[in-house]
Amino acid sequence: MPPDGDYLVTTTWRDVLDAATTVGRDIAPWITAVPRLARREIAARRYPLAAYLIRSGAAAHQNGSGHAVVPSVVYIHGTESSTRSAFGYHVGMTMAEWACRGLMGLGPTTHAESAIPPGALPGWQKRKSLPDLFGTHPSTTDLWLVEAKGGRTLGASSRRKGAWQLDVGPLVPVTHQKVLCGTSLQQRLFMMIDIESGPSLPESGDSSEQMDDALEHDNDALVELARARMLMYLALVSLPPGSLKLAAVGGRRTGNPRRRAGSLVHLLESDDETADLRHRLDNGATGPAITRGDGVDMLAGRLPGTDLMIGMSRRLFGACRELAEMDRRMVAEIQETSAMPDVYSTPQRLPVTRTDLVATAPSDVSERQYERHVAERDERVRSHRERHRDDFGQAARRGFAAGDASPWEAFISITPRLTSPSEDGFLEAATADTYLAVEQDSLDLDVETA
Repeated sequence: MPPDGDYLVTTTWRDVLDAATTVGRDIAPWITAVPRLARREIAARRYPLAAYLIRSGAAAHQNGSGHAVVPSVVYIHGTESSTRSAFGYHVGMTMAEWACRGLMGLGPTTHAESAIPPGALPGWQKRKSLPDLFGTHPSTTDLWLVEAKGGRTLGASSRRKGAWQLDVGPLVPVTHQKVLCGTSLQQRLFMMIDIESGPSLPESGDSSEQMDDALEHDNDALVELARARMLMYLALVSLPPGSLKLAAVGGRRTGNPRRRAGSLVHLLESDDETADLRHRLDNGATGPAITRGDGVDMLAGRLPGTDLMIGMSRRLFGACRELAEMDRRMVAEIQETSAMPDVYSTPQRLPVTRTDLVATAPSDVSERQYERHVAERDERVRSHRERHRDDFGQAARRGFAAGDASPWEAFISITPRLTSPSEDGFLEAATADTYLAVEQDSLDLDVETA
């Protein structure tokens, strides 16, 4: 982390969008039977950021260069208070994910309502107010508890409440780090990050290397990564096979200089390794040609109705596929033994489109009863996953290895071929196993200069 004080940390929309697509509750178990809903969830996380945040040259002039991110006049004067509150939560969670993973090198995060942190006592899920996120830092293996606050203003009372939520007392007897991330939209977007006194924090570059190593031998780390990217996987498998292409990305290298402070992704337009690889490939090249060139053949597809392309490596695709299948079986078991069979009922096919799937709740159940049963099912998911932790880990490892060793034809019904999104106006980015591109024109927002 930079020293205490007022400072400027640069980032890109691609970093922020990557954080937005991975943070939040784990909804994947309930939509594995309806994977196209993953596309809509990604869109729901992406577009509020575009609706209410813009660039401003005036707000950043004191820094000498670049642009600050500021709330739009619509957010300040045109929205209802409930809309501002909802967006505050969304941007607060997104920026907390960006800060903890990009600045401080934390691994994939888990929403506190989706699982119990490693080492926490059973009373964790019964506590009324929990931290928002937790994760394991790959450099130290320590547990991190993260509380995210966000809103138009960020007062002392809000931060005190966040500190109280992080004070879990004896519920987490293992060594853990507490981080309070506050995101304010007062005049410009900025963050205040409070970290409990303790050992010095590791550098994000070091942790990135540790994370790559952990994926090779740590099943828990692999499961965490696959679950963090499950929305991306489900969105990809819901796309028509003919729309899937390959994006060639320079090979995985630890300590890659492309990594910037505050970044979650590598920007491919400035990556010489990727440029050299693509220069050597023929138009329409297939996966083997990319891997022979020491590259990663990311399966990529554009999400309909959005400005985004997403993708992932074969090995992560394989791990996600195995976990998704286990989640499908788990949900089927929960449905069969539920005391409230119509909630999350077996999806019914709509007669008009024959493609959308819906689930309905019975009309004679009160909201309180409904929420109680939903909570009970969430607890059954947590309990099932904990009992079968080794099975999930072995399945992820099996899929990871299969993806590394098999061509794309083993997973999808076509032979995907190379595409060149940068030539079509996309700005591209990647991690070791994921791909993200956004249309440059969609980021050409009005710049406030007054």
